Amino acid sequence: MRRIWLVLLNLSLLPLGPAAAWAQGPVGPEFRVNTYTANSESTPAIAVDPAGNFVVVWQSEGQYVNDTGIFGQRFASSGVPLGAEFRVNTYTPFDQVFPKVAADSGGNFVVVWTTRDQYGTFGFAHGQRYASDGTSLGGEFRLNNYTKTGASGVGTTPDGGFLALYAAEAPDDPSGTFGQRFASSGAPVGPEFRVNSYTTGSQFGAIVAADSAGNFVVVWVSNGQDGSSFGVFGQRYSADSAPLGPEFRVNTYTTGHQGEPAVAASTGQFVVVWQDTFQETEIGIFGQRFASSGIPLGPEFRVNTAYPMTTQLYPSVAADPDGNFVVTWEKGYLQWPQIVGQRFGSDGTPLGAEFRVNTYTTTGQHRPAVAADAAGAFIVTWTGDTTLVDVFGQRFRAMVPVELMHFGVE
Repeated sequence: MRRIWLVLLNLSLLPLGPAAAWAQGPVGPEFRVNTYTANSESTPAIAVDPAGNFVVVWQSEGQYVNDTGIFGQRFASSGVPLGAEFRVNTYTPFDQVFPKVAADSGGNFVVVWTTRDQYGTFGFAHGQRYASDGTSLGGEFRLNNYTKTGASGVGTTPDGGFLALYAAEAPDDPSGTFGQRFASSGAPVGPEFRVNSYTTGSQFGAIVAADSAGNFVVVWVSNGQDGSSFGVFGQRYSADSAPLGPEFRVNTYTTGHQGEPAVAASTGQFVVVWQDTFQETEIGIFGQRFASSGIPLGPEFRVNTAYPMTTQLYPSVAADPDGNFVVTWEKGYLQWPQIVGQRFGSDGTPLGAEFRVNTYTTTGQHRPAVAADAAGAFIVTWTGDTTLVDVFGQRFRAMVPVELMHFGVE
């Protein structure tokens, strides 16, 4: 006897809008983030609030005088720009570069960046706080006490405060990673502290992610610590900046270079991704999941699946509250690099196939950044080569949409 059967969907869980229930694709078209288009706009960073509103920051060359500055643009969850493009830095001589941004639960956000030669020495880490409506809160301020530093990461805490990270030359560590906590008012909380315990060689490129309880994890690159060039290391902290357990190595495979880490945290776990130079014929993207206690969840895994023998660079990762996550990176093709992504369930299982983020493919697309809202919808930004160099973005539906799993005849 032939039986006709299907799996019914819970319609209340379907994503809003005209898209089909099984769609995992983009929301709306690819869009340009920056308004000023002369010269070069690049190295974007993005932060999303729980409601899905987001802000993108980037560095812009020659927008005032002949130097590089930090600019930003706010967007509603619908992708509509909120207000005009704005300049973040107040001090304009010399270069302001490498911005990072984080938003709190109320939509307030903070931008950090590296300012060059502002104090007669190379590099200081600066910041600027903003209300959710884009109004600046106080003036531009210096994050660090040590000289020759550069901002590398920033993350917010549930109480509206934030943690800023930077590389620095300090008396007890000439090339280490340091942090400073700040209250929601922008006032420093406690002293500046060193993140890394291992102080031989250099530690740099620190990134931070905080969970819903305010605990946070910092990951960075350390030179020579894993016995073979560069490796990725981490340190967990409580909400009051007390270390939780010892510093730990993230990568299992230690031959060659492991670098460019990114981290995302959710309730009960966090995930770290990085690029590995020697584990494949070409550079690949790898990851490791951890319980909130710091215990690894399963083995190290390869993120990229399609065309594994091509160069994969600059991963970024975002997670939803349930622990599902998406990784984006720059994939080398025969002609032009493109931005691709891969979605994963909270147990680390790949969800669907690797997908291309960018629509325009005639020239190279580089260095993506990804962030997600409370519902798991995510936005990817990147640097795109067109006539000039600009910042582009693409919105996507939730990481784990309801899908039609089976429809058939027996």
